[in-house]
Amino acid sequence: MRKLMTGILLAAALPASASITSELNGGATASTVIADAISACGGSASCQELAIAEAVTAGIDVATAINLAITAGVPAKNAIAAGSEAAFKAGVSTDAVMTAVLSVEGVSQVDAVSAVLTGANNSGTDADAVILSATNQGVSQDAITTIVTGGTNNQNNAETGAGSKDGDKGDKSQEAPVQPVPTSPAT
Repeated sequence: MRKLMTGILLAAALPASASITSELNGGATASTVIADAISACGGSASCQELAIAEAVTAGIDVATAINLAITAGVPAKNAIAAGSEAAFKAGVSTDAVMTAVLSVEGVSQVDAVSAVLTGANNSGTDADAVILSATNQGVSQDAITTIVTGGTNNQNNAETGAGSKDGDKGDKSQEAPVQPVPTSPAT
């Protein structure tokens, strides 16, 4: 149902006779076509995802499609997830997708790999293959641990400048101390 709705949204967003593929075949640049498609979506995330997927399917390489979508205003994680999903569905190897995504400008390793995992999950691609590819391509073990556990760690925070909502750069001194489990008195 979701794919049907995104198809309807994109069809409504783009002129009836136009698609990313036909625009590219007509000589338009990837930059113009993606920017116009994203703009026509009016902020609809599902429409944007479909436009990115069509761009990848039309032959625009994954990194270019993602970078152009981000430039056009799509949040990086959404662009990476949509681009990765489309690439996986098109038969692009996990290593090729990971290489492309790790080259996306201004995105941390944690955010990049997390978004690829979302794309892999949506496409039925093995998550373990994504983690292995990330590891083989130099993503730090701390970043992998953060991704797999869904938490944060101090080394990754120091490397990326990420911290908690309070901006403590990984400082755990503000957290409540762990309390021992109370024991009941013997009767």
